[in-house]
Amino acid sequence: MGAWLWSPLSWAGDVSLSQKEVADLAKPSVVRIVEKVKGKATVPEIQVDFKTMTVELKKVDGKEAPPYELQVDDYFSGSGVIVHPDGYILTNSHVISYQSIKNLIVADFIYSALEEGALVLNEEEIQQYVSSRSEEEIEEFAEKVSDFILERSQFELEKNIVVLNPALKKEKFEDLVAKSFPAQVISVNDNFYKDDRDAALIKIDQTGLPALSLGDSNSVSVGKKVYIYGYPSTATINTSDNLEPTFTQGTLSATKDSKKKDFKIFQTDAKISRGSSGGPLLDESGKIIGLVTFITAETFKEEGDSFAFALPIDLSVNSVKNFILPEKSIPEFTSGKYESGFLEGLTFFRENQCSKAIEAFGRTKDSINENFLSEERVGDYIGQCNEKIKKGQSNDSSLSIWVSKFRAIDQTTKWIVATSLAVLIILAIAWLWLFRKVKRDEKELDNVEEFLHLNLEDGKPTKNSEENSEEKNTNIALEEKSEDKKDFLDQFKP
Repeated sequence: MGAWLWSPLSWAGDVSLSQKEVADLAKPSVVRIVEKVKGKATVPEIQVDFKTMTVELKKVDGKEAPPYELQVDDYFSGSGVIVHPDGYILTNSHVISYQSIKNLIVADFIYSALEEGALVLNEEEIQQYVSSRSEEEIEEFAEKVSDFILERSQFELEKNIVVLNPALKKEKFEDLVAKSFPAQVISVNDNFYKDDRDAALIKIDQTGLPALSLGDSNSVSVGKKVYIYGYPSTATINTSDNLEPTFTQGTLSATKDSKKKDFKIFQTDAKISRGSSGGPLLDESGKIIGLVTFITAETFKEEGDSFAFALPIDLSVNSVKNFILPEKSIPEFTSGKYESGFLEGLTFFRENQCSKAIEAFGRTKDSINENFLSEERVGDYIGQCNEKIKKGQSNDSSLSIWVSKFRAIDQTTKWIVATSLAVLIILAIAWLWLFRKVKRDEKELDNVEEFLHLNLEDGKPTKNSEENSEEKNTNIALEEKSEDKKDFLDQFKP
């Protein structure tokens, strides 16, 4: 109770944030990453035989079919989250990897070859194929087909990665890309599609970014409320949406094994779509506990609900450290001044201490890179505080703070606090009474001792104080006379 009484802000830090508060805190930290790819690709035509589980180059009249030549000039988009004020952004490897571009280019050719191979089978053969092979065997064959076509394809591609500048607002997508921040790759795993360790780190040449803290993914349990922020392509309606992230809420519904069953992946029912990849999975305190990675495959969507899957944040960070590029380095991730300042302002705002809230939010604004400041979020809290101050509803005095604090707690806690205060008052009164009584008794004892002047050697009382006093005065007078006489006689010494 003592900590509660004398530390008015400490208890507020343990309270979970509301959905709106999590959204307000996290929005400036979520960015849109765009990869501009231009060049050409040469892809061979393949044929798949499900009966023998083989793949080979397609032949026409005994000769290899000519490869396809493609001109590539396209944009690929994903999400990311700022994890350090000096421009470090966490995302998926498949959002920025050169390998992911290759995979996307050959994906349609693989699907066409698989479809063509299935057409030569009758219904009974298809059922026999599915029932006679395990899920692992089917996945291994699909991977075999993918590797076969990738190894025989040729790519001449140039790619540029940028982080869209959120301060640009309503502009055409091409103009946004041209005016945004170039990004350098710090860490990337090109083998993400095989090991599921789909995490990467990029950096832009900006400072004072609104970074978020990393949570503890090991302490997250099924059933917990979670949030996702990102840039799903299905939520883009016009040019003004290019820089407006989508915030969704869900529940951590399960943990699933990775492909190699060497770690767990979070499953949530929060809605996402392509483009959300690389965005943060947030807990109720606004901390990053995961990195959104993929959604339910199209084949399985018809059978039930669509789910989002996220790589736990501790695994994401470890992956980034393991796949760091040569001559690159990464700092310890930290939220910097933004998150702490925002939460401080939010704490004062919750307690209706508007003057302090305005000061804290003001410091938060000053600490953020102007391109990443979500003015409407912080400005909304400042505006509400100004209105409360005008109406005299702000708790800026010491008394009003304690009254507001007392009103904010539940009835049980109020009863405990009131009872504890009553006990403390009673103990204080009892201690004061006892202290005064002891002091009074000591004073009376001193008076008795002074009056009796006990003889400590034989235990008998001496003469009374008046006789002693007179005798003492007489002795002093005689001594003074003796001294005066001596001084007088000394004058006549030769």
